[in-house]
Amino acid sequence: MVWIRGLLALAAASYAAAEQQPFALPQDVVESPLCGRFLHITDMHFDKFYRQNSAVVSSCHHDKPHDKHGGDWRAGHWGTSVSDCDSPRWLGNATLDWIVRNWNSSSSDKDNSAQPVDMFDFVLWTGDSARHDQDALMPRTSEEILDSNRFAVSLMESYFPDIPVVPNFGNNDIAMHNIMPRGPTDELRAFREIWRRHIPEDQTDAFLQGGFYAKDLVPGHLGVISLNTLYFYDSNKAVDGCPRRSRGSPNEETDIGTLQLEWMTERLLDFRRRNMQVYIIGHVPPTAGNYFPRCFDVYTEMVIRFQDTVVGQIFGHMNLDMFFIQESSLAASTEDFDTHTSGKSVLMKPIEEDLRLDFESLPGSARTNMNYYSTFYVAPSVVPTYLPSVRVWTYNTTPVHDNRPGLFSTPAEERQALLDFVLYDSCEVGDPDPDCAEDAPRAPVQDTVETLKKGRKHSRPKHRKKHRHGRLPRYASPHSPSRTNTFLTPLGYSQWVLNLPKANREYDQLLKNNGSEAAAMQTLDFDLEYTTYCDATLWHAFFDQEEQTSSSTHRHHSSPSEHHIPVPYHLLERALASLDMDSPLKCRKGKCHVRRAVRYLTEYEREDMTLKSSMDLGRQLVLDRKLWKRFVHRMYTNSLLIN
Repeated sequence: MVWIRGLLALAAASYAAAEQQPFALPQDVVESPLCGRFLHITDMHFDKFYRQNSAVVSSCHHDKPHDKHGGDWRAGHWGTSVSDCDSPRWLGNATLDWIVRNWNSSSSDKDNSAQPVDMFDFVLWTGDSARHDQDALMPRTSEEILDSNRFAVSLMESYFPDIPVVPNFGNNDIAMHNIMPRGPTDELRAFREIWRRHIPEDQTDAFLQGGFYAKDLVPGHLGVISLNTLYFYDSNKAVDGCPRRSRGSPNEETDIGTLQLEWMTERLLDFRRRNMQVYIIGHVPPTAGNYFPRCFDVYTEMVIRFQDTVVGQIFGHMNLDMFFIQESSLAASTEDFDTHTSGKSVLMKPIEEDLRLDFESLPGSARTNMNYYSTFYVAPSVVPTYLPSVRVWTYNTTPVHDNRPGLFSTPAEERQALLDFVLYDSCEVGDPDPDCAEDAPRAPVQDTVETLKKGRKHSRPKHRKKHRHGRLPRYASPHSPSRTNTFLTPLGYSQWVLNLPKANREYDQLLKNNGSEAAAMQTLDFDLEYTTYCDATLWHAFFDQEEQTSSSTHRHHSSPSEHHIPVPYHLLERALASLDMDSPLKCRKGKCHVRRAVRYLTEYEREDMTLKSSMDLGRQLVLDRKLWKRFVHRMYTNSLLIN
């Protein structure tokens, strides 16, 4: 297969080429000024066959069955929450309309300087724009899937015409659900055309071979690696699970997942050489329950080893709101929880129990070697599997806080050691060392109870063996943006959710009282579900108002994380109005504190979203029973509490 030889040659030459010139930049990369915000949106699952008032049990497609046969549950106009129905196209349109109406630079005069800025510096879009193939009477076609993605990208380009957008493959964006062979294929060529504006020209070869690519977002400072996680996903029967190559084996036998890991390593080396930070995005999150064992092991190890370069990891797919702590195989874990057993039945538990086990197994803060950990975030979906949601991140854009060193030069032997680990596990042919024996496959889990996510177990796996990683370089620094609040450090996010039952009732009322034209003019309003910020950061403007009439000094200007506006003022006013309040503060004799009624918006109260902050939040969650309960409700976008 000529293309495989070409891809391997491309990978071998890419590092040398990177020394000569940076990635070619698309026209829409961020130049200046930065607003310090970016949008993460995922799993829109557009369904052009969605019908209001159809039977929910028919995937919201058909009138039948009727009441006597389970058809009494009918589809709402804007979608149907906590169901298997996908999104009507108008939900996606109205969602992006809400974002643009409320986050552009003119939405609130109180929040903005004289110099206008974009609403976001970039948009991370982690896949699954096509509907699920779950209606036997109306099976999906390849053309319909491509059409859904054309519709999705047209929405993105219409609402964010001058903002870099980073698209990504979902497991429902392809003709064979979950199954994607290596390229070049007609499908990849079609997506190259659909996403043409967003794939740099010099990334075309890599994209056509596997649907992955990299590009700059903030030239000279911040980039992104968009992975095709379907090549790591253990439901993809067209790949082999990132097996290591045998030295001297034909190129045709190299798995595309292994090649993607090699390509990712080359890209990380290049971004690091250019002294840049990088986001890694994908659709399927890198948990042991989602990835093939070796894909999981190598991906996790490499991301942690580039801790001074990887500033964040963003995923979708699971329709849930979660974050995970990754652990190097060399970390001294206090406990090992084996997620794969041999010959024993396993009682599968909901995913929140997997998360709790992970957080409980973290070593104490004083005993944690931060060089051996990382974190990634999974955002809930637009599709109303629970409730439609979007997430807005903020990050540090103050160059004076930039404490990064100059350009990095990676010795050739370090680069080769990393690539040897990815491709061969650093083993030589015939190496007698036990660590170089073929990895024993993890025994399949025997499900005695099938629960959420078809019985997948997502907690960190037990470290099965200690590979010889001693000679592998580890690029970690306590001064990197992932470890300390500096230029480009993620500061936090606000989570926004649509009360879908309420929106549907309002539509029905408009239709009944004012007719179809009035109902068609309805716009949506997403609610602020929670944030990760401290009180003084979120309510910054309200503290400022109090300062104008008080001589007291407040702490809300005491750290870099508090010099930004994470949520527009008018959206905070709306959140307060829903509680019949006009201020979050209660002041007496010059002293102010935040009212208890709004504390749920800031109860995670992180100064930033560095690795330590995330790990401390995980520890806090398992120590506070009430906080953990609220965290679990938020995993499902509080959908069980809304009617």
